[in-house]
Amino acid sequence: MRALLVAVTALTLLAIESPPSYHDRLVDLERRYTAWSFAQNPTAATDAGIHEYDTRLADYSAKTQASQMQQLRRYRNELALLQPSAGASAHDRMDYLLIRSDLEAEWWNRDVIRGLQRNPTFYEGECSNGIFSIVKRQYASDEVRIRDAVARLRACPTVLQQGRTNLTKPVREFAQIASEDIRDGSSLYTTTLDALAPNVSPSLRAQLSSAQRAALSSLQAYRRWLDARMSTFSPGGFAVGRKQYDWFLHRVLLLPYDSAAVAQIGRLELARDRALEAWEDGRDAHSPAASPPPSFDSKQSFLAYYERSLGQIVSFINAHQIVTIPPYIGAFHIVEVPKALAATYPGGFMNPPGMFSSDPQGFYFVPDFSPTNQSFFVQQARQSVLPLLGHEGIPGHFLQFSEAYHNPDLIRHVHQDGVFSEGWAFYGEEMLMREGLYADDPGARRQVIHLMRHRATRIGVDVGLATGAMSLPAAIAYFQKNAGIDYATARGEATRFAMDPGQAIDYLTGKTQLEALLALDRDREGGSFSLRNFHDRLLSFGTVPYSTIRFEWFGDAGWLNASLTPLAPREF
Repeated sequence: MRALLVAVTALTLLAIESPPSYHDRLVDLERRYTAWSFAQNPTAATDAGIHEYDTRLADYSAKTQASQMQQLRRYRNELALLQPSAGASAHDRMDYLLIRSDLEAEWWNRDVIRGLQRNPTFYEGECSNGIFSIVKRQYASDEVRIRDAVARLRACPTVLQQGRTNLTKPVREFAQIASEDIRDGSSLYTTTLDALAPNVSPSLRAQLSSAQRAALSSLQAYRRWLDARMSTFSPGGFAVGRKQYDWFLHRVLLLPYDSAAVAQIGRLELARDRALEAWEDGRDAHSPAASPPPSFDSKQSFLAYYERSLGQIVSFINAHQIVTIPPYIGAFHIVEVPKALAATYPGGFMNPPGMFSSDPQGFYFVPDFSPTNQSFFVQQARQSVLPLLGHEGIPGHFLQFSEAYHNPDLIRHVHQDGVFSEGWAFYGEEMLMREGLYADDPGARRQVIHLMRHRATRIGVDVGLATGAMSLPAAIAYFQKNAGIDYATARGEATRFAMDPGQAIDYLTGKTQLEALLALDRDREGGSFSLRNFHDRLLSFGTVPYSTIRFEWFGDAGWLNASLTPLAPREF
């Protein structure tokens, strides 16, 4: 019943009729577009706390895709009639740009990235994420969730068949990742689902068993289909080109930088980070020997250590008045990443509370910690978990998204700007170091600096892959040399960024803009400046581009004007 009420509340929020004011007309468009988008993406709806579509997977048929593009054009044409007048408030002008960014981002994914035609992970990922979204959060009884899982397992063969039809230009490297995901991912469909099944009815258990066999058979058949054709798939060919990439930076991310400027930011930061490593070497040479990092005799003890360490960060934040932690913030849990997703997410990932869910809990999915796993991210965690927790938990993603999902403005509530979210989380790692959290933890300090170097390297890879200046093997080698990471992690990172150009730059470009805002606020406030007040005000805007915040907060249109430089119109 509780899950049903949550879903009803969310859908009600997305269905209120619009009053006539300009702002409310903007909100009404965003409400209808968001509701439509979740209806087309059932797995995303489940993650958001909307449970009307839990028995479905996405429909990738040509007829449905054509219909969706027509609807997207209608939303875009409607927005064109809502361009703000000269007298519109700063808030409304920015809300208009946020909605435009949402629509342009969807067009970019459909018409430029073209994952349905090029990326085989799109289809096996729909199956695995569809199940993962059901099992990772207890939004309903086990009986209901198993029933939902059965329906999605039964839908999986259709999704995979649609993949065979749609994949007219598959990228070989993406197909290899899809094959590996399927090879390593059967436990998500079996062991993980079976753990929910003991208390369900015998007839439903029988349905689950049948649906599991059918889904796994289809996945293995899809893998065989990919493997048999792997040599015929084109290697590389995933670059979007500099012109399209610059369009994305300006039009979707509202960045004041083009690809050349972004690349320069990465080069300058990489040099700075190598200098920081040298300074840290000097510090260590004249400091007492550090205590060895903790060792763990089981997976459970490793995960429990993560959760205990979060309490240490929270105490530090409160004592140093760094940011206000609202009373509605829920628990943050640490669990292992499912094997089905390990190849695509070698460093793990964070799952925040649902956008429209009343469940305030968050999760960080960490990679397998066993001694055989020598990947970069696991080795970093063995030194210290504090920087990773600061990034993924509090004050990072978990806190930031929790606050964004309490924003009363629907447009700010639903907008998902990766530059803001990753910039905030990345900024927090160094900010906590400068504030003294790692004063007696050299492993944590080294991790922060190494991760700074890693994020700077990501910029070179992202720009190089997206513009066509760098091949995937060259990107992997660049990662290994400049970020100091192993081949497997470099391959996973580079391939993921090739699939999603523009994401890897989020960390450093966001942090760079955030620090500029901090300087502006400190100059304005003088002796009254408070770091906690700055952070609280920053988070109040939601997950939106820093250029819009600078305009709303400081009345400075410089970044915004740079991001709105006239570009050739794009049709879709």
